[in-house]
Amino acid sequence: MLFMPAAVGLLYQAVQPHPWPHRLLAIALLLAIFEQAHMARVDLRNVEAVGQRLGDSRLQHFGQVVIWTVVGQLVGFYGAAVGYLGWGMAVILLSVIGFNLVATLRLEPTATQPIQAADWRSRLDVLSLDAIALILACLWIGQHFQNWVAVGMFAITALYSASKLVTYAKALGQQPSAIHVAHAAQEHPQAPQQN
Repeated sequence: MLFMPAAVGLLYQAVQPHPWPHRLLAIALLLAIFEQAHMARVDLRNVEAVGQRLGDSRLQHFGQVVIWTVVGQLVGFYGAAVGYLGWGMAVILLSVIGFNLVATLRLEPTATQPIQAADWRSRLDVLSLDAIALILACLWIGQHFQNWVAVGMFAITALYSASKLVTYAKALGQQPSAIHVAHAAQEHPQAPQQN
């Protein structure tokens, strides 16, 4: 629910009479916010579920990493919602990159081994895409190639959203909170039920 006021702000940015690149980037971030809210919920629930099942001390650190990532995303989305699209996007991506560099676990609550090791090298493809998106955010902030940045971010977000919809459609028979696929240009590159 914490993400929803920012979604309203992004929708507001998208319908204002701003130049089309501004509106297109706002739409791209609006598409991304729903999946990010879902990913945050899945991660927090997985930490809770695995914590109830196991008393592993590593979960406390991982839980803190997840919370700080969600806080960073909220700051970024709210910044974008009030009109600072480039800065907001940069904060969101820095949060995601930070998560992927610092998180050393992958949680799978229903697996035999619910806690699995996962260092940043296992997330290299996601980190690479996040870095590209961060470069786009920096170009936007520097007011360079804003048309291309908006189109690029919209294309990344639309393709990602479409792939997630296909994945969710295939997984309809599974428990809803367990359905999750890693975000290629964003955060938690984990197994289908973990961010």
